[in-house]
Amino acid sequence: MKIIYRIVGLLGTVLFFSCTSDHRAANKNDDTLTVPGDTSASTMIPAPTPTNAIPYSDSTGNEKTVNLVKAKLATMFKDELSKKLIDEQSRKFKLFEHNLNKEPEKEIFVGLTGANFCGSGGCTVLLLSAKGDLITRFTVTGSPILIADTKTKGWNDLILHSDNKNHLIKFDGKKYPSNPSTQPVYTSNPSQTLVKGLEDSDQLYTW
Repeated sequence: MKIIYRIVGLLGTVLFFSCTSDHRAANKNDDTLTVPGDTSASTMIPAPTPTNAIPYSDSTGNEKTVNLVKAKLATMFKDELSKKLIDEQSRKFKLFEHNLNKEPEKEIFVGLTGANFCGSGGCTVLLLSAKGDLITRFTVTGSPILIADTKTKGWNDLILHSDNKNHLIKFDGKKYPSNPSTQPVYTSNPSQTLVKGLEDSDQLYTW
């Protein structure tokens, strides 16, 4: 019997817009992690709660990835943030890492939230390389991200929920199509053994 392979990435939370609220100053003995390199008040990341799916020891040590994503978002949305066009609810993210190809590094899925990035059809999800380069910016995408057990051009196919349907998303050699709703509908029931990421009901971290 196949062992159900649960989410293998980190579901991270961090504001990618600097806040100055007093609650960000925390006692060193509390159960939080501090992001290094933040010259303003410390940005706190809640420590994960151990679960049977992902041992605590496997979920720590990804602070580098969280910082990488934070820096990428701050750069990507620099103009909008400087003009205060992104509301506070939209200044958060969660992430999920998975190796989609034969390269040793894991790619990073970044789920965004809030009115700036979500609508009735779903939310924006970014796919970044391990170095933080943008591969695909998915629009109108729902939860969860499913990693198919088939591949195209050396990359795993994805099953993304959009427009109330599952769609099969294939790599074209450079990127994935950005709008899942325009791709072929995935008519089969996804196997329970598929890797899931960014699932709303199964998070180690809050937003």
